[in-house]
Amino acid sequence: MKRWLDATWLTLVLCHTFLLYPAFAGGASSGPLPAEEVRDKLKGAKLLTIQDYKYEKINPLDQHGWGEVNAPVKDYDRNYPKRLKDYLGIEIVKVGPDELLAEVAKVDEKKTQEVASTWMSDATDIKVVKRKDLVRNAKLYLAVKELLRKYDADAVTMATWHLAGNRNPEGSKTNVMFPMAILELSKEHIPCCCESLLDCMVTMMVGTHLTGGRMGFAGDVLNDWAFKPTGARPEDVIVVGHCGAPINPKGDGRIPYRIRDHVIHQWGKKWAKKFDEKSISVATTVQWPTDEPATVVKFDVYRKKVSVFTGRVLDGNALYENFADHLCRNKIVVKLDHPKRSYLLPSSKGDGALRSWWGTWGCHQVVFYGDIKERIKQFAESAGFKVVEYVCHVARPHQVLEQMFDHGRVLAGPSARPRTCFLPSESTPRAVSTWWPPNCWASSCFAAKRCFAE
Repeated sequence: MKRWLDATWLTLVLCHTFLLYPAFAGGASSGPLPAEEVRDKLKGAKLLTIQDYKYEKINPLDQHGWGEVNAPVKDYDRNYPKRLKDYLGIEIVKVGPDELLAEVAKVDEKKTQEVASTWMSDATDIKVVKRKDLVRNAKLYLAVKELLRKYDADAVTMATWHLAGNRNPEGSKTNVMFPMAILELSKEHIPCCCESLLDCMVTMMVGTHLTGGRMGFAGDVLNDWAFKPTGARPEDVIVVGHCGAPINPKGDGRIPYRIRDHVIHQWGKKWAKKFDEKSISVATTVQWPTDEPATVVKFDVYRKKVSVFTGRVLDGNALYENFADHLCRNKIVVKLDHPKRSYLLPSSKGDGALRSWWGTWGCHQVVFYGDIKERIKQFAESAGFKVVEYVCHVARPHQVLEQMFDHGRVLAGPSARPRTCFLPSESTPRAVSTWWPPNCWASSCFAAKRCFAE
């Protein structure tokens, strides 16, 4: 009788957990899923974005940067939701700060304290941050979980910098950033990231299913020249960084993490009005497994394409001085297998700490552990997305002509064969340039005369 009661009690607890807080489309898969099954799982999935941009903006930080967050609505903003629904079956659900804060106010205090205690006991150490700071973060996590339940959503992103007051004409709405929520949601295999990066979120949703539960790390592509090397400067590397990261990048198991101050706290009140020495913004620094294969992926939903590059994870702390404390709190260094084929390289000393935008690819990428290139390509073919593996290089690598592989034929722009191209000297582009990246001639960024298939 006791065994029966114990089993019944356990069943009720599990049912309560999964019914109230459904994990990403049913949680982590038992193993990698075929492309067609991933497409089936994404049909009807909901992507929650918590944001309060002045206009109904979509993905502004990734596409154009801070100058775009308060800009009027454009065709991209109007058409993106429908294209995402038509192409992959994913629906966007927008939630404002008032609804979020209402959920924060209703969070159970006992649960909040339990979550904060778990974080403190699991961390390798805690720097600067106090328990009260973690309690604020626990409330945000539990409020976001309630919003996921309320809207039956499968993934979530939050415009935390803007909500904290950066470039927000209405001032600060929140005094908490997203890294601790990212840590906790990732444990449950719920794709998540900050800054309302919708292309990155789609990339993470696809990748998590294709890999059977591996959590992608979304971040800015930082300039490796911004870090002082401990020896010879590493070559052919990219550095992807954000202050929040998953602690289960391989799906199973967890990696060590440190709790510490968020980089926004160092940058001062210009970026966030409600943070000071009495109210610390919280981040993590995880210890990435090194000397392992990785894949750098980015879906461009609006233009129905995906880029994919393989590489190997290096130890950033061994390669660069003060690596953990400079810029974003989590950074992963990936040495690309084919650097000359990627629009992400080469880097330049003059690019700035946060490197320039790569045309329609934006300024963020998603890193997955393992070589998943073939799985991405299979999914892309199934969903009708073009795969970009190779690019032809010009003087400024972040604005390039894509060479797409389609049934074994290299495509340069809309042409069915590789073609030699040249930069028009005139201010008005000739017809040959109509398929070049937007604004490339206007900014005079192409000094090279030719591009070619590699």
